[in-house]
Amino acid sequence: MRQLPTEPNDIRTLTIMGDPKEAKRARAFARTTLDSLGCNPSTIDDGELIVSELATNAIAAAPGKQIDISIFPIKDLVAIYVYDPANELPRRQRPTLAGEKGRGLAIVRSCSYRHGTSPSASGGKVVWAMVRRYS
Repeated sequence: MRQLPTEPNDIRTLTIMGDPKEAKRARAFARTTLDSLGCNPSTIDDGELIVSELATNAIAAAPGKQIDISIFPIKDLVAIYVYDPANELPRRQRPTLAGEKGRGLAIVRSCSYRHGTSPSASGGKVVWAMVRRYS
């Protein structure tokens, strides 16, 4: 994983390949990890949804490539980082009423305390979100 803070000693990471079938593994990883960190049920649900959206976006941006999903506590927050090797940064879209795409970042924004994107020094990007551990 790229650009993770050096302080957390409880970083949990899952590596998946850019394949739509891997989204299920990402969701299960998020749910199990957030539960093991003692998060409340609402935070677990929000975190799982965030990971699902960010992993799905990463899979679409980097098909067939390695994607790293890291989850770690920072005081009363939990950080969720998703790295993919594609250099293009995500941008919000205006979904159509009947469209199936374009809502992911809006969902992440509504479920997270903070969120953002950072280019990785080694190429690619990290899209991240933070949730309150005990909301």
